This record gives sequence, structure tokens and C-alpha cells, in this order.
Amino acid sequence: MIAAQKSAWLALKLLWRHWRSGELRILSTAVILAVTVVTAIAVFADRMDRSISRQSNGYLAADRQVVSRFAIPEQWREQAQQFDVQQSGIIEFASMAFAEDEMTLASVKAVEAGYPLRGDLEISEQAFPPASEVAITLEQPAAGTVWVDSTLLPMLGIELGGQVAIGNGEFTVSKVVVHEPDGGQGFSMTGPRILMNAADVAATEVIQPGSRITYKWLIAGEEGPLEAFESWIKPQLGDHYEWVTLQESQRNVSQALVRGKSFLMLAGMVGVLLAGVAVAIAAQQFARVQQDSVALLKSLGCSARLVRTLYFGQIVVLGLLATAVGLVLGDLLHRIIAASVAGLFNVEFVSSGVQPYIIGVATGILTLVCFALPPLWPLPALSPVRIFRSSVEMAHIGLLSQASFGLAAIIVIIGLYSGDVKLTLTVVVGIIVIALLAMLAGLVLLRGTQRIGARAGSIFRLAVANLMRNGKHSVTQLVVFSTAFMLLLVMFLVRTSLIDEWRMQLPEDAPNHFLVNIAQSEAGPVRELFAASDYRLSPLYPIILARLVARNDYMYQEQDRPKSNTLRRELNLSWAEELPADNKILDGQWWDHWQGEGYGVSVEEDTAKELELSVGDRLRYSIGGLELTATVASIRSVDWNALTPNFYFLFSPGALTDYSPSYLASAYVDKRDSEFIPNLIRTYPTISVIEVDRIIDRIKTIIDQVGQGIELVLWVVILGGVLVLVATVNASMTNRLHETSLIRALGSSKRVIVGSLWLEFSLLGLCAGIMAVISCEVLMVALRVLVFEQQVVLHPWVWLVGPLLASASVGALGALACRKVVTVPPGLVLREIHS
Repeated sequence: MIAAQKSAWLALKLLWRHWRSGELRILSTAVILAVTVVTAIAVFADRMDRSISRQSNGYLAADRQVVSRFAIPEQWREQAQQFDVQQSGIIEFASMAFAEDEMTLASVKAVEAGYPLRGDLEISEQAFPPASEVAITLEQPAAGTVWVDSTLLPMLGIELGGQVAIGNGEFTVSKVVVHEPDGGQGFSMTGPRILMNAADVAATEVIQPGSRITYKWLIAGEEGPLEAFESWIKPQLGDHYEWVTLQESQRNVSQALVRGKSFLMLAGMVGVLLAGVAVAIAAQQFARVQQDSVALLKSLGCSARLVRTLYFGQIVVLGLLATAVGLVLGDLLHRIIAASVAGLFNVEFVSSGVQPYIIGVATGILTLVCFALPPLWPLPALSPVRIFRSSVEMAHIGLLSQASFGLAAIIVIIGLYSGDVKLTLTVVVGIIVIALLAMLAGLVLLRGTQRIGARAGSIFRLAVANLMRNGKHSVTQLVVFSTAFMLLLVMFLVRTSLIDEWRMQLPEDAPNHFLVNIAQSEAGPVRELFAASDYRLSPLYPIILARLVARNDYMYQEQDRPKSNTLRRELNLSWAEELPADNKILDGQWWDHWQGEGYGVSVEEDTAKELELSVGDRLRYSIGGLELTATVASIRSVDWNALTPNFYFLFSPGALTDYSPSYLASAYVDKRDSEFIPNLIRTYPTISVIEVDRIIDRIKTIIDQVGQGIELVLWVVILGGVLVLVATVNASMTNRLHETSLIRALGSSKRVIVGSLWLEFSLLGLCAGIMAVISCEVLMVALRVLVFEQQVVLHPWVWLVGPLLASASVGALGALACRKVVTVPPGLVLREIHS
């Protein structure tokens, strides 16, 4: 026990001595940087994800929903109170609405107290109100009253305060519904909206056995209670109840969240990798410097085990201290980023969980264990003879073994950090490729410069001689420089190119309205109206409601319903002559090449996987009691991010003509034109208009927030790059000091020496820049295709700027860092070597 205490005390004294001498500063700074970057990005990404998810959950009017054709069991509601979650409810059905001699089919939503739990319900005291007359309310319709869509008033010929009958109940129209947070979840609304109190549903007597009713149970709360409640409720759901999250309800927003998180994770990865490289280089330099100290300790009787304990203890204490500092700085940095983003975009961030901080701690430990310990491990085996013979060197763990340790650390850290297998593998493979390319380029550089240097001037010859004399170290430097510049270029292109291109996928004139229930007789006039106003209207897609009932000879049963959402509800079927621009055929053929008999259907890829469909299968649908059979002609992918009509099932032309379809289209209308949509609805009151401006604004906000976050992190990553360059140059400082002292003693001038050092590092930087640009473009292509699902775009300007910038920065940094070699008197250095 006493021996252990003495060892611990000695380890602390050695650590303090090494810290004061500056030998551990780069190593500790690199660990702090790694923990800071990981913690800041992980915490910020977690808070942004939670905050935007909560805001975006307004599209559900809750954090989660339970949806069914059956009423929610009362015991479930009682149990929800035990989990400390908020709850409300919705009952949706279609019904005829009457007012004197007028009637129309309406989409009725009966809401309970508390609706909506998330998002805003906007109402007005007048029909088709301007923005100044719209108010947000926390109330629900009072018993005996209803709130209606503006379009219902002219359709029934009534005004606010008038009476409308629904079933056997009669209600007073008290307000106009302008916006429901969950009003844009689909195109199945059968008519204008009527919002009523759930307590009045019984009075209408419209709900009878066999009625098509949708019950939605709204749930909201903090993440902990929600997750606990989710774990309890899911086993209870069975086949008739569905647990709905934002991912299922709003693919556009949820996919934007996933992509934004991937961008932030990639930014953090770059910082961690740069810090890891700096740790490995600094640890190797520290091990070399410690050889004399270890030899002295062993000559005084210390065993190899005790030496290993002393140095392992130093690394542990250093790791704990650096990790603690990194956690504090990371938390501070994330608060700066969050405050900046919140100030720009008026976002209220919710608190983070503990997991991001755990990832930060794991990063500090793994970085030291896998990057710092391998170079230090052979130290205790050093012979004490080194005290008398400085040529005795410690054994080294093989380069392949060290690379394996580092690669393992990278995979574990990035895997823990991002949770994205594709992103992790893409970055790891990219690093391996750049390392191999840089090693090959280093060998080519050494051979090429040797031939040129033989015919060049004294400065160039001296630079080439330095490269050749330290060939192995030059190749190592080239690998490090190439990796660092590749990561910096990737980070820069993520901020400028990828983010901007993601933003461009939502242009200013992206469709911001969906038009539903367009009658066939109205299709032509609606096209002409949009053309006259110079607004863009998509092709009109026919819509038929149907249920999928069979595949080949197999009739789908109740137990099949959990397989796919397409078996649990009515589907919107459509047909098209041309393949939509954001769809791609993955298997089979489109109609212009399809030779099958009868009608064909093209199936969305995820639906085909869920239902285990393949080209040639026969599908049977029920359409209002009538049957339609079609052959699967193709499987296609669908870009759900595109705000245009997309369908799980697209039929061949003419397949649905006999079923009296209505039509659906997407359109762009200038937000400043406040009269166009109201005039359209007045002229065609049966058309329902769904506004998606808010979805577009939410996605744009996510893009801007991610871009702002990455921009702030970029400066930290640049610091990591500078740290790597400084560590790499410092690693060769002792040898350079000895070599240049000898050259100066032989009469070489300072100008020649500084010029040769600048040229040496400039050549390394130029070659590293070329390799970095090539690897960066390859990695960016892989990231675009495999992770971010964007089109491949090359960056020619980087091919010129990258190598020149790398050459200039490495040359300047190398010459600046090596000033010591021409300022220290050569006699002093030579006497030190001799002694």
C-alpha cells in the first residue's frame, strides 16, 4: 500500500515536471481539443434534435399519437396519468353538413380539452381573414358551437353566427379555423374542415357500427416519461392501434432532421480525427524525449513494471484532467453555438441528456489509450546502457500495429458519436485511402526530387537532401499533412457546398400549396387560372380511395396489417403517363416499355419490401365495393423530400378512369399575394387547399441552424488542423537542430538553411495538398451518394486553391517553427551531442 502511494506521488511529481518543461502541452491540448469538439457538437446536436423535434411535433399536435379505427381504452388513459404525460384526443369522420337548403360533405374533427398539445391553433372572427385578423388560441370550441373553414361559409350560404346541422345535432358557427397544426398530414380530407367539441359527437348520432371513424390519442411530455410510457404502451397496441411519431407522419421534416444531424456529426468527426492525429504525434515525440529519463530510472533500480506504472499513471491523470477541461470547454462552446443559433432563428433550446457528456468522456479515454499508449508502451523495456551510449534506442511498436490501434479508436469513437454506420465506414475508408495515396506519393516525391536536386541550386539541393536523409519521417509527415488538409477541405466543403446545395433543394418557388378534391370539370379552368397568374402548377394527378386486399391468390388477413401502413388504411391511388421527376425505376419497366397484359401498377420501394412484392405479382384492390386487379410492372424510389404529390401505387393510364376520380396538384403561390387562394376557393368551393409553407419554413430553419452550427465549429476544427501541423513539425525539431548545427559549423549561411527548410516544407505541403484534394473529392462523392443522397458535384476551384494553400501554409509554418535551428549557437548544440 505504501509502495503504491509512493509510486502515485512520484508519478504526479514527474507529470508536473514534464508539464513545466512543456513536453506534454501539445499532447494535453490535443486531448482537450478532441473532448471539447465531441462534447460541444454532441450536446448541441442533441439539443437541436430535441428542440426542433419538439417544435416539429406541432405537425402531430403532440409528441406522439396512437391512431385507430377503435376508441382508446379508458384504462390506457388512466395509466398515462401514472407516467406524468399530457393527453388529449381527436375523433375524425366525414359527414354531411346542412344549412337550410344547402348541404356539402365536410371533414369533421372533434377535439378534447387540451388540443393541441404541440403547435398553434389559429382562428379568426371573419372568413378569409388577413394576417392581422388571425389569432392563436388555447381554447377549443364550446359545447354547441363549431369552428369552420372559410370555404364552408359560401358553400352553405351562411355567415358567422349562423346554424349548421351535422347528423341530428345543430350547432352555431362561432369562429373560422385558419390553421390547424396537424392539418396537413395527408390528402384524405373529404371536404372543408369543421372543428367541434368532442362532447358534442354523441348528439350528432353519426357514429354507428361500421362507420369510418379515426380516433387519435395525443400524447406529449418530457423525453424520459415519454420513453417510459412508450415502452409500456407498445406491447398493448396489438393489430388495431398504431403508434405514430414525426418520422411516420412528416417524412420531409424528419428526414431534414436526420440529414442535419449527419452534417453536425461529420463536423465533429473531423475535429476528433485531427485531434487524434495530434495526440499520436505528440505521444511519439514525448516517448523519444523520455528515453534518457527512463534509462536513468532503470539504472537507479526501477523495474520495467514500476516504470510502466509511473508513465501509465501520468497518462491516466493527464487524461482525467484534460477530459475534465475538455468537458467544461465543450459545454461552454456548445452554449456559445446554441446562443448564436437561438439569437438568429428565435429558437428555444430544450436541455440535453447525459449521453453526449458520456461520449465526451469516452473520447478522452479512447484517444489516449489508442493514440498515446502505443508509442509509450515500449519505454520500460529500454536498456539503462543508454546513459553511456546515446545510440541505444528503445524498441518501437510496428507502424501497422499503431495504425490498427488508431483505426480501432477512430471506428469506436465515430461509431459511438454518430450512430451512423454508413457515415462511419465512409469516413474510415476515406482515411485509409488518403494514407495509402500519401505514402505512394511520398515515395514518388523522394525519387523525383532526388533527380531534380542533383541539377539544382544549393537551397534546393539542401532541401532535397533533408527529404532523402529523413525519408521515412518525410513520408510520415506527408501522410499526416495530407490527412489534415483533406479533413479541413471536407469540413469547408460541407459548410459551403453541401449545405448550400441542400438549401437549393428548397428553392424560393418550391410548391407551397396542395390542391385537393379538384373535380374533373374543374381541371381545365384551374390550369388556366394558374397560367393567367403566372404561378406554377404541377400536373394534375387523379385520386381514388381504395384498399389493398390481396396479392396473387392470397387474401390479406387481420394479422397482416402490422406489416405495412398500406394495409391499415385506405390508399390514395393514382395514375400517370410520365414517370414523376423525383421517382426512379429500380426494377421492372415504366409504361412506355411495359408489355404486360391488363393494367399495371408501379410500387414504391419501401412498400414493396414491407409487402414482399416483386415485379409480376398480381394485386387486388377494393374501390367502394368494386374490385380492380393490376400487375406489378415496376418498383420505384420516391424522393419524399420533394414537396410534390407522390404515391405508394401509381397505375398505368386509364386504369382508374371508370371510378370517377377527383384530382390533386401542388402549386406555388407568392406569399405576398393574399387574394389568390381566397379567390380560388370562392370560385371553386369544393376544392380543399392545404398550405405547406410552414413545413418548408421548418426545413429551411433546420438547414440554417445546421449551417450556423457548422460555421462556428469550423474554427475549432481549423485549430485542430494547426495543432496537427505544429505537432508534426515539432516531432522532427531535435534532429533538425543537430543537422543544421553541423551544416552551420561547416560554413553554410542562415539564408540557405532557412530557404531550404521553407522549400522542404513547401514541397511536402504541395504534394500533401494534391493528395488531399484528390481524396477530398472521392470522400465527398461517397458522402453525397451514400450518406446525404445528393447529386455528385465536383469542385474544380479546390483543385487549384487546395495545393497552393497547403504548400504556402505548411512552408510558412515549417519555416516559422524551425527558427530555433538557426538562432541557437551551433557550438552549444554540438557540445551537447558530444557530451
